[in-house]
Amino acid sequence: MKLGKHTKFMIEFIKDFIDGEIDSCFFDLDYSAYVIEHFPYMEEENPELAKRFANTIDYAYEYYVDRGLPEEEFRAKISKAFDQWLGKEKKQL
Repeated sequence: MKLGKHTKFMIEFIKDFIDGEIDSCFFDLDYSAYVIEHFPYMEEENPELAKRFANTIDYAYEYYVDRGLPEEEFRAKISKAFDQWLGKEKKQL
C-alpha cells in the first residue's frame, strides 16, 4: 500500500508516542492539531485508510483520553488501535 506524506507523518507521530519517545501530555497537546492539519490530506491520499484512522486511532483517542487512564494503559490502547488501523490486527476495539 502506498502512503502519502500526511499519512506517513501521522504514522510516525503515533509510533513515537507508542515507543515512548513522546509522553502522553505532549501527545495530547499535539494530537488534535495534527489531525486538523493532516487528516483532510490523508482522505485525499487514501480514503479507506483515512476512514480506518477515524474508526481506530481517533476513536480510541477520543474514548480513552477523557477517562484519565494512566500513561502506560493509554499508550497500550493507542498501540492496539494503531495495529488495527494498519491492518496488523483484525479485532475491533
